[in-house]
Amino acid sequence: MSNYKKIIWQYPWRYAESFIIAIALLILGFAINYIGKNTVSSIQWPVNLYLGIAIIILLLLIYFLFKKKPFVKWLSSIPAAISAICFYTFLVLLMGFIPQGSPKASGLVHEIGLSDIVSSHAFLFAQIYFLVILGLVTLRRSFPLKGNNTGFFLNHFGLWLTLFAASIGAGDLQRVTITVSKTNAVYYGVNQKGETIHDLGVAIQLKEFNIEEYSPKAFIIDNKSGDILSKQIFYLEKGNKGEIMDWEVEVDDFFEYGVCMGEKFHPVYDIGAAPAAYVITKNIKTNEINEGWISCGSFRFQGNFLKLSDRMLLVMAEPEPKKYSSKVKIYTTSGDDFETTIEVNKPVTVNGWKIYQLDYNHAMGKWSDISILELVKDPWIPVVYFGIFMLIAGALYMFWIGNKKKID
Repeated sequence: MSNYKKIIWQYPWRYAESFIIAIALLILGFAINYIGKNTVSSIQWPVNLYLGIAIIILLLLIYFLFKKKPFVKWLSSIPAAISAICFYTFLVLLMGFIPQGSPKASGLVHEIGLSDIVSSHAFLFAQIYFLVILGLVTLRRSFPLKGNNTGFFLNHFGLWLTLFAASIGAGDLQRVTITVSKTNAVYYGVNQKGETIHDLGVAIQLKEFNIEEYSPKAFIIDNKSGDILSKQIFYLEKGNKGEIMDWEVEVDDFFEYGVCMGEKFHPVYDIGAAPAAYVITKNIKTNEINEGWISCGSFRFQGNFLKLSDRMLLVMAEPEPKKYSSKVKIYTTSGDDFETTIEVNKPVTVNGWKIYQLDYNHAMGKWSDISILELVKDPWIPVVYFGIFMLIAGALYMFWIGNKKKID
């Protein structure tokens, strides 16, 4: 029996060396952030394109010229791959536990980059380490490319391409918030850095803003503190009956748009009109009956409540939006203009921008006179999608091959 014991840092490197290197890169990244007090700046077109081509050429040269060298063999080994995956995954998990991008972040966590991990040097090193190792592993199994390696190539190169494109293309991602109104077409917006962008290539004017709302809910609140006392969910719809705490509640009448005139609400469709319900309540224990109008009110009209006792009030909560959309007119630099409707999660694509419905004036609710849209442009997204398509194709291919072998 041999008593030979492998000395650390003696080739071939295994898990010990791999994890030491990964941990060293992690600590180095934290140290650079702490000493330099800065974050990694994203590169933009065309610098990221040139850098991407250079990285691909460098990986090819390393593999074809030095693939027999011990260090390169280690880079394409399983221990190196496992350490890279653990390094990358560790930082991704930290992003889920530590609030990211908080303006109030301070202390050691902020100084070493953990409050903005994506822009930290540790994350940059993790990306480079992972992409180099994954790239060399893919090359090692791809030459020569045989039938039984096809699934492996599609999966691993698809993953590499997805992460590679997302990494070098991050600087070209643009998010611009634009507030549109019925007054004039707006051609400028504010980006993620708070800078005003004037050359959007499109101008947008609001034609109509629409909100579909759920029926309003009724709650019993404390007359002094304003705290909600009831946990039951009771929707205010005409004819609806139910119980809230010790009270039986019946909705005798309901207006989606109501305005109070004197002591009574009337159905009036006017700017600021709010939901109103006439309710009859009966105390289960004492048989005490109260009835009257309740309304959540609006920016224009005051709300109304029903007094149940010295301590309890029955109130209406503001209706929650079911969905909201903006009918807009879009003008392009080519001279074209057209009308379209933008809904939440249903963007419109114009001149490379995806235009999303983002927000509105909550104080005015369904009567909002503005609509807040978000314009997103990511020129690298087709490459990312292609990488994802390769991942799916690789999984389907391996599933097909596995079933074929079982049949044979």
